[in-house]
Amino acid sequence: IEIDRGMYLGVKQQCLKLNLPCLEEYDFANDKVTPDLKIEARPGTFIRSYQEKSLSKMFSHGRARSGFIVLPCGAGKTLVGISAVANIKKCAAVICNTSMAVTQWKQQFTSTWTDVKESDITCFLSKGAEWQGKKLGSLLITTYPMITLDKKRSKAGEDLIEQIKKRQWGLIVLDEVHLSFAEKFWQVLNVCNAHCKLGLTATLVREDDKIKELKNLIGPKLYEADWQDLANQGYLARVQCVEVWCPMTPLFMKQYLESTPRQRKDLWIMNPNKLAAVEYLVAYWEEEGHKIIVFSDDLRPVVAYSDWLQRRCMTGDDGAYEREEVLSKFRDPNSEVKTLFMSSVGDAAIDLPDASVIIQISSNFGSRQKEAQRLGRILRPKPGSNARFNAHFYTLVSQDTQEMYYSTKRQRYLVDQGYAFKVVTKLEDRSGADVFTCRRGAGKYGGTEMEKELLTLAIEDRSEAKARAAARAGDTGGRGGG
Repeated sequence: IEIDRGMYLGVKQQCLKLNLPCLEEYDFANDKVTPDLKIEARPGTFIRSYQEKSLSKMFSHGRARSGFIVLPCGAGKTLVGISAVANIKKCAAVICNTSMAVTQWKQQFTSTWTDVKESDITCFLSKGAEWQGKKLGSLLITTYPMITLDKKRSKAGEDLIEQIKKRQWGLIVLDEVHLSFAEKFWQVLNVCNAHCKLGLTATLVREDDKIKELKNLIGPKLYEADWQDLANQGYLARVQCVEVWCPMTPLFMKQYLESTPRQRKDLWIMNPNKLAAVEYLVAYWEEEGHKIIVFSDDLRPVVAYSDWLQRRCMTGDDGAYEREEVLSKFRDPNSEVKTLFMSSVGDAAIDLPDASVIIQISSNFGSRQKEAQRLGRILRPKPGSNARFNAHFYTLVSQDTQEMYYSTKRQRYLVDQGYAFKVVTKLEDRSGADVFTCRRGAGKYGGTEMEKELLTLAIEDRSEAKARAAARAGDTGGRGGG
């Protein structure tokens, strides 16, 4: 029975409600209708045993099953997706979360793993006009927002979307699939009608419990790798997870106790002892020769801390050229850029293989997904180290505040993956003084002008704070010193 395209999702959902198994398989070997994609793996392309196993769960007897594959960050999800495209050899669409990811996927297709021609690729992005006025390629790489945009498009954009809708695609690869269920993202599958759907993710968790919709829209979980097994085999870094308890300075604690819940969050984020901890850890690990990423969901500490410590920073306000410029310097082992401060723009789809230390100033309440994504920035294997741990993940938590509750909740996913968190309550400088309790218990920045500045950033109106942070970023070129 052939099901009308517009009724497809409804029929599938009804089958699931009735507990009827719903298996989608694509007989690509005998498909003579769907347009071909000329693609072969480059000589010397090697896939690891677990990648091969994940693909074996997808392919069988010339057929491809729809579903999703779960691999940790740094374990080669991109190569798995590219291998699936190269195996099916039919026109394919790759949907990413960011424009930066689109660029990386294209580079991996054309320069690293396959011989697909650039002329066969259409990168559909809001910035850049490479796709305008050209025929839709056999390989489409774009973002979720570009497909689901409900605002009025340009004439060229409308024409391309119509071409995408009219084509019967062989395979659609949904990168970072756990993010694809935000509002309206389900429309991707209505715009891109594909015989086979492959979801790729490192963190099969969402705080709104919508992961179950994966069964409705994509299919079952085909394969999930064990993080600790991959680390033991040398495919991932051996990470030590540390939670640093940063006591509030007396001034901040007094303000915290007198504030509203919203203001309390701002205060635990801007806690001056977090600045002291970041300064200590950055100095320590830079001296050890490591590359460090400092994360914060909130823009204020990213700008304030990077400015104070004279380090580079990258935020969502930076253009594509500025981002690539600072990232290339961070990747360069001979560059003076050893530390990079980042907002949530760096949570996914950024390749920083040399980073080995993460310092997290603040995160999104109890988001397990974000915790795992950030840990993934340092999971790529680190050659030449026989130490028990060759990567380090620090989470800074303001002690005796509600942030401690959210931190415990965020860690649940990583604990399930076999990671244990060590708690640190003091950081001693070269003189033996604890940076949290020096200056008569007020901490390194207690009673200083910097503490007053951080307090101002914490309690002022958020729109004013954002404007001030953006102005400071502009004054320093958005990146701080070297």
